[in-house]
Amino acid sequence: MDISIIVPVYNVELYLERCLNSIFSQQFKGSFEVIAVEDGSSDNSLLKLYEYQKRENRLKIIVHSENKKLSIARATGMKEAQGDYIMHVDSDDWLIQGALENLYSKLIKTDADVIVFNYITENSQNKRTYIRNIKRELMAQDKSKVQSHFYGGCWNKIVKRKLTLNMLSGQVSVNNSEDLLYATEILFRAEKIYLIPEYYYVYFANIESLTHTYKSEEFLKNQLIILKQLQEIISKYNANSKLIRNILNYFEKWIYLEFAKTHFWYNGKFLNSKMIVRKMANYSIMSEHKIRRLELSIKSGTICFFEIAYRFRLNMINGIIKGSFKNRPLIT
Repeated sequence: MDISIIVPVYNVELYLERCLNSIFSQQFKGSFEVIAVEDGSSDNSLLKLYEYQKRENRLKIIVHSENKKLSIARATGMKEAQGDYIMHVDSDDWLIQGALENLYSKLIKTDADVIVFNYITENSQNKRTYIRNIKRELMAQDKSKVQSHFYGGCWNKIVKRKLTLNMLSGQVSVNNSEDLLYATEILFRAEKIYLIPEYYYVYFANIESLTHTYKSEEFLKNQLIILKQLQEIISKYNANSKLIRNILNYFEKWIYLEFAKTHFWYNGKFLNSKMIVRKMANYSIMSEHKIRRLELSIKSGTICFFEIAYRFRLNMINGIIKGSFKNRPLIT
């Protein structure tokens, strides 16, 4: 088996067939399987899967009797995978035609451990935005050269399956930021990482998805779980200080953005945010200085704004230094 595609499924009956059609219609000379992990949906998603399986025997269905959340669903699928390579496709998203053939040919040619590619976002009004994080092709063994392009999703990568065995990530039940844990551990394990500027994936900006429906306090409590796992992963792989600093800047950026929402949209109702931030001080990778800055951002929307601007400015400067503003590639 060449490729295993993991599709976590939770209350997506309206979008599931579009996702599966985009995979099974791929013109791919190799072999692939799709492992759909039905994670305790309350709608007709499971019925849709069984109906689809009747006409497509490459679809394997795993059923969770209760909702175990996205991280566990992905891990369940990976444990059952038989392919040489792993892809993740969220069940309300879809692949662009030619994705599997083009990606697999690049893997065979380069023997890369991971390929990271660009993606497109599309909303319910069919408006598309091309997210061109990767501006030029790059093969790298120096992880610091590719780290800034590595986060943001499990689904903009194709990975050698051997890298996904016995991972620390995927052992805790979370619905958001699980991609940071997965990407971080894959980054530490990989030896050859290949960045390509082509687009192979469409991310559906679904306002009803798990990503868009969490509550602020729930998100912050979730970050305590993510931080604990990050510390375990960083410790296991003995990451250098530069990689750790970049990981934490990315991790903190989303917390500051959540604080900004509270300041400017939710009338400053922080509830238990300060207590949650103090609990983050229990983890050695979070210095007292970092905790203090987070606390100040709870008190002041202005400070919060500058913390966010600082992190986005770092990303922009890194992009310029790496010569990222170059010719726009054609869509494949």
